[in-house]
Amino acid sequence: MNTTSIDPLTLTAPQQPTSTCRRRFAVSGIFILLFTGVLFTPTAAVADSVVLKNGDTLTGQLVSGTGSDLVINSALAGRVSVKWTSIAQVTSTTRLRATLTDGRTIDGTLALANGRVTMQPSGGGAPVAIELASLQGIGPESSSNPAWNGAMNVGSNVSRGNSETSTLVVYSTATRKGPRDRLGLSGSFLRSTDGVGADAITTARSARGAARYDHDLSGSLFGFGFTEVANDPIQLLELRTVIGGGVGTHVAKTAVTQINFYGGLSYARDVYTDTTTITTTTTTTTTAGRSGRVIPQKSGTPPSVVNTSLSRSVVELPIGQDLTHQFSDTVSLSEALQVAPAVNDFKNYRVTFDLSLSAQLNGWLQWNLSVWDRYLQIPPAGGAVQNDFYVSTGLGITFGQGNR
Repeated sequence: MNTTSIDPLTLTAPQQPTSTCRRRFAVSGIFILLFTGVLFTPTAAVADSVVLKNGDTLTGQLVSGTGSDLVINSALAGRVSVKWTSIAQVTSTTRLRATLTDGRTIDGTLALANGRVTMQPSGGGAPVAIELASLQGIGPESSSNPAWNGAMNVGSNVSRGNSETSTLVVYSTATRKGPRDRLGLSGSFLRSTDGVGADAITTARSARGAARYDHDLSGSLFGFGFTEVANDPIQLLELRTVIGGGVGTHVAKTAVTQINFYGGLSYARDVYTDTTTITTTTTTTTTAGRSGRVIPQKSGTPPSVVNTSLSRSVVELPIGQDLTHQFSDTVSLSEALQVAPAVNDFKNYRVTFDLSLSAQLNGWLQWNLSVWDRYLQIPPAGGAVQNDFYVSTGLGITFGQGNR
């Protein structure tokens, strides 16, 4: 038998992978590690589940509820409102607060089984049964330490050339909300001019500030106190100061919608500009200046009945309503309407209207559209009209983590 002897010294060592091969092996290894990590990384479990009587199931996070509906924020369907009568079972790990019509609150997790709604208290203990007829609302569990939140929005418009105009609008709000009370602050500033230098004419200028404190009393009833200050030289208003209070009722109060109606008593004092101290100058035409200067005209005319004194001090009966609604996690609406007639003369009244639509663009940037309307039935003498209407839009920054 022929045998072949192999001299180990003559063996050729296997070739090492080239640098290209090594890169391929490295990239392949990285992809394998990433793919393996994706496969074995646990995904966040959906906390809440709502099973309907027709067999369908909604998964996501419970947001709010009333005596007739339950709202869940579903990853696939968005925010969905479901009638309690259509629900067969609810399981949840989201901590919520249930507010009853008698004013009591229960913090914990919500459940529904065999037609029975219960809350498992956060502090432990036996589940608490809830009758839907006595349920005022369900919302996020509030912190024991009230938090501030708010926004400051700025809008601006500038034109130069044939048109020389500039407008600046600033609108800000701040809210401190607790389990049974709420403090709200707001302020606005508007200035608009036409022209520059000696030709400039102020077409709008106003500054307003307000504060209001609400505190729940019993059931849906709440008490409140408020104060307001305003300055509007174009309306011949040097200073308006209002202070008052009253009682109201929460017609609806959930994490999504709150509607209030209220009435009270207030004292208002207005100080007006003495028009005899105002001088009007006429712009003349020069070769270097602008010729044919157009003076802006008011859109209304002064009424036949005006206040000829330089002040107005009255006791008022403010009645009104306000609304806040959360369309989605990023879009919200607030609105308020108030009528304040004088006690001694119901024909001597003021009307205020405010509307704000906000869209959160990211964690701190917001777009805002604001509408303000101020009406005074008997304005001061000197050419002031009864109604001022403003529309403003701009961007703003938000702060705080509390309930908005």
